[in-house]
Amino acid sequence: MVAVVRTEHFGDIVAVEPLSREVRNLHPDAHVVWFVKPVFRELVEVNPHIDEVFPEFCVTQREVILKSGVFDHVYELQFRNNNHCPTCQKFYDNPIAVAKNIDVFNYFEFGNLLEVFAEVGDLSLPADQQPRLYLQESHLQKAASLGLPQGYIVVHCQSNFAPKDWPAENWEKLVKWLIQRYRCTVVEVGLKSNLNVDDPRYVNLTGRLSILETGAVIRGADFFIGLDSGPAHLANAVETYGFVLMGTLGNFETYNPYSGKFGSGENCTIIREPGKPCAELSLERVTRSIRDVLPSEVVS
Repeated sequence: MVAVVRTEHFGDIVAVEPLSREVRNLHPDAHVVWFVKPVFRELVEVNPHIDEVFPEFCVTQREVILKSGVFDHVYELQFRNNNHCPTCQKFYDNPIAVAKNIDVFNYFEFGNLLEVFAEVGDLSLPADQQPRLYLQESHLQKAASLGLPQGYIVVHCQSNFAPKDWPAENWEKLVKWLIQRYRCTVVEVGLKSNLNVDDPRYVNLTGRLSILETGAVIRGADFFIGLDSGPAHLANAVETYGFVLMGTLGNFETYNPYSGKFGSGENCTIIREPGKPCAELSLERVTRSIRDVLPSEVVS
């Protein structure tokens, strides 16, 4: 048996999907078990390269299981200081990450997320580094049932980490600008909304979709506009063109978390200004970047 450990966050789990294919290539006949937090299990249980999902509730639980010897090989796709149990008040460190001194403070110095996780997992990068999302018919049917028009744009306006965010008042102005300029419907996704937009062409789907249902909605969009957060990784995986608002993050002045077509820039525009956090991006800077790519149909 083979274990793969990447328990959170859901953008990270999407980003490392190519490594599930690499593990399967290395162990074609093995029973592969992926350790993940229960809230994110849907991302893994549909992956055809994984045989079983272990919904982990505690890092101590995982430590006991991994040290039992039940697995022939363990791939820990975790940094140092990356796994903490608030109940046990304990960190569980990946020895490879410890030996290479890769932690939450320096990991982007080693490449994008896929490259970093391959490094701490002691895995080779697969030839195909484009993440995939394994949407099922139920997810596509859910998206179809929403009755969204053709030609909509998806926005994601709040991350799970405040330093990555852009002010709500800017998002409100951007949504109104998109609706006016492109005659389009704007669909917001995510856990919750902090926007105040009153327009029939604005659709608030926050809190109404599962992760993979969100992926199906993004797949049907013409474009995605969002933050460096989980839904941007979904957009990369379903190959919807993305505009990603980014800024400095902790010790990282500039970084690119994406592999595949978002990483190469083939299917993505990263919007940032050197030395500034995302919150300080101007509305004009964002709209200018969008105008450079989006079709030019405007309201007369």
